[in-house]
Amino acid sequence: MHRKQSLILFILVFTARALAGNDDYAERLLTIREKFAPDERFSVFTVKIKTASEALIAAGDVDNPDAKTAILNMLKENGRLRVIDEIQVLPEASLGKKIYGITTLSVGNVRKRPDNKSEMLTQALSGTVIRLLKDGGYFWQIKMPDGYIGWINRLSFVQADSAAVLEWSNAPRVIVTDHYGMLYRQPEKKSEPVCDVVTGCILKKIGTKENWIEAGLADGRTGFLHNDIAEDIEPWQQSRRLTGDNIEKTARTFLGIPYLWGGTSVKGFDCSGFVKTVYLLNGKILLRDADQQAMMGRPVDPGTNFENLKKGDLIFFGKKTTSKKREHIKHVAIYLGSGTFIHSSGCVRLTSFDPSSPLYEETLFKQFVRARRIIPD
Repeated sequence: MHRKQSLILFILVFTARALAGNDDYAERLLTIREKFAPDERFSVFTVKIKTASEALIAAGDVDNPDAKTAILNMLKENGRLRVIDEIQVLPEASLGKKIYGITTLSVGNVRKRPDNKSEMLTQALSGTVIRLLKDGGYFWQIKMPDGYIGWINRLSFVQADSAAVLEWSNAPRVIVTDHYGMLYRQPEKKSEPVCDVVTGCILKKIGTKENWIEAGLADGRTGFLHNDIAEDIEPWQQSRRLTGDNIEKTARTFLGIPYLWGGTSVKGFDCSGFVKTVYLLNGKILLRDADQQAMMGRPVDPGTNFENLKKGDLIFFGKKTTSKKREHIKHVAIYLGSGTFIHSSGCVRLTSFDPSSPLYEETLFKQFVRARRIIPD
């Protein structure tokens, strides 16, 4: 056999073996992913393994350095192929010390992918401190305070280092308590607006002028809020009381707000975004999605006719566990008592478990799965 033929045969055999091994690498990579990034809502793991020119190339992003170490150690175990490391641990090094952002839009939309057409996952209200992971140009990958990961428009925030975040957090601030409002250039409603604000937006307090609060955004823009739509944040926080009555009072103020997938603001709520916002405005931070909220608090046996439920309990809908399938939670609501609950479905509205009520919906009644109690007894 000629040397050229021998070389070709070697390449074909090597390639066949390499391709056969790729499935094994993929399977082992999946095992590592399940260990370090089991939920893509809270973790980044986009690493792929390629075989090329007698080498294994590991490329992609992770947000846990231990995940990168595990991947490289797994690849080096083969002992035959050179391992090329192209794994980036987020936040990316190019961000330097400015690995934080402070949001400056009333409502910043956080998407699953860096594209305006991509699914909206959640929202970030003005004044929220976010963790920056990756500069994607027009969209940046971020981590929300609740751990949720997604992509946000670059115009939605200002970049900051830890010192700037500390300065923002320690400054006198106000929180918007009315559903909608405007920050005006001058202390009069006929003045030109600087931007809009919604319930939960946080701004820096600069001073007061008669019935107006002079306030500023993290990007340096300043203006005036009427003092009937905002409060100093510290006394507001201290006044929060997590009770069933307060939860109901807050929830009812949102009646009629339209449903919006991924929405967590008065510009539109999804079911869990509504629940999260209602509880947040009463001093309790919940996880983002319904299936996550279904793991919080403690379980409650609802009773035969829901008689064991209390006002403020969370009730979950979907499909119960069977011998063939696991439980699937797809909707959440807040129980108000007497069989009535409030939720975002089409819009924020009331529904009842009572067949004699005009608010009764048989479909939801049949889809009830279980309940959780967040408010301490």
